[in-house]
This record gives sequence, C-alpha cells and structure tokens, in this order.
Amino acid sequence: VIVLTAPGLYALSGGFYSSKKPRVSILVNNEIAITINGTSSGPIQLARHSAGNICGLTINEFVALPARARISFSFECSDSTSAVIGEGFFQLRKL
Repeated sequence: VIVLTAPGLYALSGGFYSSKKPRVSILVNNEIAITINGTSSGPIQLARHSAGNICGLTINEFVALPARARISFSFECSDSTSAVIGEGFFQLRKL
C-alpha cells in the first residue's frame, strides 16, 4: 500500500508479466478503480513467443486522487506448473 499525502493528478503506470494472462486491479482506498484483464478480447492480444514471456500487460493512466489516498493493487494469474508465477512493476508520479 502506498499512502499519498497530497491530492491531485498522478501518472500511474506499470507492467505485469506471467506465463498465463493476468488480471490486475488498482485499488484506491480499498475500492477497485481500474481493472485490466489479460483474457479480454480487446484490441491487443498477447501471443506466445518461442523465447518465452517477452510481452506483458501494461497500464499507463492519469488519475485524480484525493488527499490521504491509499493505493494498492492485486495481481492475479493461475499457473501451478511454474515456480515463478508472475512479476511486475508499479510506478506512481505526481504531475
């Protein structure tokens, strides 16, 4: 959880990688604000590559957050056959 002291506009970005298509939810004050589902049939499809998992599910959004906002995220993917289920990064920057 990241707690922001100042209200205002923020740039929120991240990338999430797994062998199965992930589902990522961004929560603000414990309520889901954004959900990105890697299994949806949107304009971008993640394909399998011979080198492995080279592309991920990414997000680049701009959000207006209140003072004392608590930011967290959930990263879900199911792959019981792999030792590494998934990895990713999350970045938040005040504008």
